[in-house]
Amino acid sequence: MPVLDFIVNYIIPFLVILTVLVFVHEMGHYAVARWNKVRVEVFSIGFGRELFGWTDRAGTRWKFSAIPLGGYVKMFGDANAASAGGDGLDTMSPAERAVSFHHKRVGQRAAIVFAGPFINYVFAVLVLALLFIFAGQPFTPPKVGTVVPGGAAAAAGLRPGDRIVSVEGRSIERFEQVAQLVRLHPEDRLAFVIERAGRRFSLTITPTRSVQTDRWKNKHVLGSIGINPYSPAEVRRVQPNSAAAAAGIKPGDRIVEVAGEKVLSFEQMAKIIRASPGKEISVVVIRAGRRLALRATPKPIEIKTKDKPTVVIGQLGVTRRLVDYAKHGPATAVWQAVKETVSMTRATFTAIGQMIEGSRSTKDLGGPLRIGEMAGQMAQLGFGEYIWFMGILSLHLCLINFFPIPMLDGGHLVFYAYEAIRGKPLGERAQEYGFRIGLALVLTLMLFVTWNDIVHLTDKMGLFR
Repeated sequence: MPVLDFIVNYIIPFLVILTVLVFVHEMGHYAVARWNKVRVEVFSIGFGRELFGWTDRAGTRWKFSAIPLGGYVKMFGDANAASAGGDGLDTMSPAERAVSFHHKRVGQRAAIVFAGPFINYVFAVLVLALLFIFAGQPFTPPKVGTVVPGGAAAAAGLRPGDRIVSVEGRSIERFEQVAQLVRLHPEDRLAFVIERAGRRFSLTITPTRSVQTDRWKNKHVLGSIGINPYSPAEVRRVQPNSAAAAAGIKPGDRIVEVAGEKVLSFEQMAKIIRASPGKEISVVVIRAGRRLALRATPKPIEIKTKDKPTVVIGQLGVTRRLVDYAKHGPATAVWQAVKETVSMTRATFTAIGQMIEGSRSTKDLGGPLRIGEMAGQMAQLGFGEYIWFMGILSLHLCLINFFPIPMLDGGHLVFYAYEAIRGKPLGERAQEYGFRIGLALVLTLMLFVTWNDIVHLTDKMGLFR
């Protein structure tokens, strides 16, 4: 890939997302600090040498720095960007103490620190809510369309037409929720509640472990039970010069009968069509409320199979809409966004727990290189996918910062909790050692995920093989 294309397709999308999320995070700290009358000396996007900036009336220096991998807010009394107490805190004048971060009550300091990651969580909810308002929320009813023979679902007794009510005690409203839970639990026994013909009963299904490759050749180890969602035989697109086009089938038509057989799903329709190559058959559709009888001759197509060299099947030449999107009003969109964000939070902690116990590979952890790659991929898919990825990354930035590790916001909150309980802060030497340990942990994690990124990219590009 030419250097200019790489910069435009990957570097710029990554830097835009990072800049927005860092700004949101640091603005949380800044806003609550100002609310508590703390003087903020520096608001920086990036680290290192200042590239450009300005100073506002309150004396805050707003700047962009040379290393665009983060940012910080430096408050009056801080010795550095990590909010360590500077020298001279004990000799400050009353006026200086009034605007010093380190002289505020422990609750105020905790609120200022908490606000950074919390606003990232709020931002994730806001991004998803806006997407649900303007683009819609992916929504597929939790009804089984097809069951793959020999799969985990088939072995457990799941049938086409079954509605999935709950998985592991979690109520299911959309098929997407089922897919998310199953992907996270390869080879784990999952309790399903199924509704069939008005009767509810329980099934235990163990997803198989499968390796799936996406369009960018990224490999993912996921759970699978071998089901597809139910979809009505509604035509989304008609291929030019196809049997459907010759028969007069149009986008928006709902196929209700094929070759004299009633059709309840797209899969059922496709099965009949595949069995009728070159044979003229009747096709009944509903169009704008009217029932129309058409005639179609599925085009014979040769395909290769494992059992036979070639098999001839029929092709009508229509496609369906794989995912439906339900648009919501503002209030419903926010509620659905909160539920989605909570669900993704659970999924994140589940994945982390699986890594700790050893049932999931730590190769799934990615760093700046992987994030940059994914940002570019999402940007190429479209604006909606790019904004969705920004929301997900904002959520993960929140969760990472809440980890109880010194150097991170969560570590500061642990120190403040100790201070609130004991009535006095942790000793300076203990805090210093804590920050050193925290720095070592953060640097170790950064090296580990960067190594993962390098291995991932070299494997993807086929190097060293």
